[in-house]
Amino acid sequence: MRWLVTALLLLITLTALLWATAAGTPKADLVFVNGAELRTLDPQRMSWMEDVRIGECLFESLLRYRLPEMVPEPAAAEQYTVSPDGLTYTFKIRSDARWSNGDPLTSHDFSYAWLRALSPDLAADYSELFFLIRGASDFFDFRAAQLKAFAASNKAESTTQPRADPAQLWREALEFFDKHVAITTPDDKTLVVTLAQPTPYFPELCAFMTLAPVHAKTVEAQVTFDPVSGRRVQDPMWTKPGRLVSNGPYVLASRRFKRDLHLTANPHYWNRSAMRNQSILQLVISDPMTQLLAYQRGEVDWLPDIPSNSPLAADLVRQMREGQRPDAKLVPMAGTYFYNLNCSEKLVDGSPNPLSDERVRLALSKGIDRRTIVERVTRLGQPIAATFVPPGAIAGYTPPTDGGVTFDPDGARKLLAEAGHPNGAGLDGLSILYNTEGAHADIAQQIKRSWEENLGVSVTLSGVEKSVFGARLRSKDFTICRASWFGDYRDPTTFLDKFISTNGNNDAGYSNPKFDDLMKQAAGETDAPARMRKLQQAETLMLRQCPIAPIFHYSVLQLFDEKRVQNLYTNAWNFRRLEFVSVQRQR
Repeated sequence: MRWLVTALLLLITLTALLWATAAGTPKADLVFVNGAELRTLDPQRMSWMEDVRIGECLFESLLRYRLPEMVPEPAAAEQYTVSPDGLTYTFKIRSDARWSNGDPLTSHDFSYAWLRALSPDLAADYSELFFLIRGASDFFDFRAAQLKAFAASNKAESTTQPRADPAQLWREALEFFDKHVAITTPDDKTLVVTLAQPTPYFPELCAFMTLAPVHAKTVEAQVTFDPVSGRRVQDPMWTKPGRLVSNGPYVLASRRFKRDLHLTANPHYWNRSAMRNQSILQLVISDPMTQLLAYQRGEVDWLPDIPSNSPLAADLVRQMREGQRPDAKLVPMAGTYFYNLNCSEKLVDGSPNPLSDERVRLALSKGIDRRTIVERVTRLGQPIAATFVPPGAIAGYTPPTDGGVTFDPDGARKLLAEAGHPNGAGLDGLSILYNTEGAHADIAQQIKRSWEENLGVSVTLSGVEKSVFGARLRSKDFTICRASWFGDYRDPTTFLDKFISTNGNNDAGYSNPKFDDLMKQAAGETDAPARMRKLQQAETLMLRQCPIAPIFHYSVLQLFDEKRVQNLYTNAWNFRRLEFVSVQRQR
């Protein structure tokens, strides 16, 4: 009877899919699936891979990656020059570059977007990337101090009204930015940026989505000032279909929550004649079997990330290795799956945090049986992670081999005893937070089992929706939470900057002045091998103090037929140029 139940479930799923397809889903030249709804279409707020994939279709940065070579090439900027000291970059914006509403793209659009990303008001995850620019960190500190003083004045007992006009404070912040931050626009088509120190990977950053421009008039129409904090508050309505103005290959034609997102060619895109397709449809389908059914029926051209915990993943990998599925690709990625271990002295409710003791954190890391996870849970045989930076991902960098991240139950129990928790005694209230999409629940259950059996440490599981997960992560409302990180540019700092004490992505709350100093020394080091050694020392120190427990380095299972779907290059860094993808439709 089991086969009959399975068949009925498949029939129900397929019927639901056909119904959804018939209910007004637009057609497109390229169709692919995303397993969950996107978080944002604001380029300065993007940090999730799925968001960036669409962001790169809508917005174009100064440079983009040429594929398959994976080297930065001119994009919105037709050329750039670098001063002999390696500090000053001068970009020339294309004369024919325009926004989707026909407005010319200018250097001021980049300056405005970078100001946005750098302002504490927006709380962008990648604000610290801009600290490479001379004066940028001074502006961030200036604006943060403004907001702190404004909020404090509102709490003072002697007044019931704000002591300053938030709009006037912002005008003062703009004056500070213009005077101190080395981002200048001599004319509408010239952007000049001076760095605080030579940064060999700055051209790669200029291809990153956080540095993309936004249409200032459209964005500013949705900005207000919060009367309590003084912050500029951004209403995301500017990213809605019909309002979003983009400068990339596509415009946002429609978006239906948890259903689909439709892109059509931008009529004003400077390189439209080179595009190999005129429309893209992203379907939101959470169930892997439904994804596969849509793919096999020819309704979907590309499955970019089949969840490893789905029953079909292991079977697809087996068929691939036996030569039966040439359309299946298991792609090693420059990314790491890990657990954040909250380092804060106190939890959000004010109670003491037992994980503030690095011995407890290291014991938990040593108590994870990673091999069982990749062989029996994810079942893709991903490389076990002993470091944060994936080995071999970055030319010239060798991750440390002495960070202490190994499966060692005896060593873990010894550390717990030293910390005053023999056999897990006193470690109450620990919980694993994860978002319910993907394989995270299965991994959490295996780790919970490993800790209980090997260390005597009991934890609860807390699975929440992705949006709730993101909010709790940002507010550090967790003791342990699942996490993943994919490199954004090909340098170790794309991984290690995360652990600088002031970094917006430092979710574990790790703070070590010695680590910060090593990263600062590396930033000022002009000798390439010496710089890599400093970064290796920093990673070694971080791993020994264990703000995270690395689990495995990513491999992503994808499905697409290379004979039919052309120019969809796979690579470890997930660089895409979807405007150059062509699909041969079966007639």
